[in-house]
Amino acid sequence: MKPQPIEPAAAQRAASEARPDGAGVTGRGGATVWRLDLVYEGTGFRGWARQPGLRTVEGVLRDALTTILGEQVCLSVAGRTDTGVHAWAQVASFTTTRHGLRPDQLRRSLNALLPPDVAVESAAPAPDGFAARRASSRSYAYRLWLAPFRPVRERAWVWAARGPVDAALLVEAAALLPGRRDFAALTPSAHLYHSCVREVTRAAWRPVSPDTTRYGGMPAGAEAPREWVFEITAGSFLHNMVRVAVGSMVDVAQGRMTLERFADTLEGGRRRDMGQTAPPRGLALVAVTY
Repeated sequence: MKPQPIEPAAAQRAASEARPDGAGVTGRGGATVWRLDLVYEGTGFRGWARQPGLRTVEGVLRDALTTILGEQVCLSVAGRTDTGVHAWAQVASFTTTRHGLRPDQLRRSLNALLPPDVAVESAAPAPDGFAARRASSRSYAYRLWLAPFRPVRERAWVWAARGPVDAALLVEAAALLPGRRDFAALTPSAHLYHSCVREVTRAAWRPVSPDTTRYGGMPAGAEAPREWVFEITAGSFLHNMVRVAVGSMVDVAQGRMTLERFADTLEGGRRRDMGQTAPPRGLALVAVTY
């Protein structure tokens, strides 16, 4: 998907609305730290991080901020999502020398310039020294489609597994993840980290009740959960960590890997000993805490 150009009239209006005529919070050196809470659908983005010539969330957000502030800013972010991964609770921050910005008008101005697959839910001055990347925990959710028919309304946000999946094995595999350990087996980029030790505080699968709000109700025989959601919380994550975990757990639940092998590999194996990497469309950042 190509980035949508900002129309001159919209850019001029947005910049005008955000002009300083209210009180802001000024930090050291006359600069102000701002926190942005935003959501985005990752389908059309090559991830969060700005890359020359590619459409990224950081790229479109920085462009909008530059238009409004008249200066370029550096963005800090809670979770550097990969290509195709969504965020329903992302946090970003930046420091600007522009004073007197009004939170509501900054939010409205940004949303007037941003493309339709990303939106700023709130904008507010933050305490001096705040940086979004210093979150104490992040939570992700992965949606797995298990119905015998393909998803239609949900196709951009779920992974439709092919073949039967033993949900009980999914639950057992997830119970092995919480704790502090070296998770090198869950990332293809272990060599890039000084340490792959992370602490997972929660990891669990839960069924999603069938949608009974559709016109005409549910068809006969469709009472079983058609979707399961994997939820995981940790202080920080490794590259592809959640997607490798999900893909490997599905391999266990479909008989391509034993639960014992999953447990043994998790304790001291390498990425090549784990299972498949789940596609990005099912994954979303859903919570950030500080």
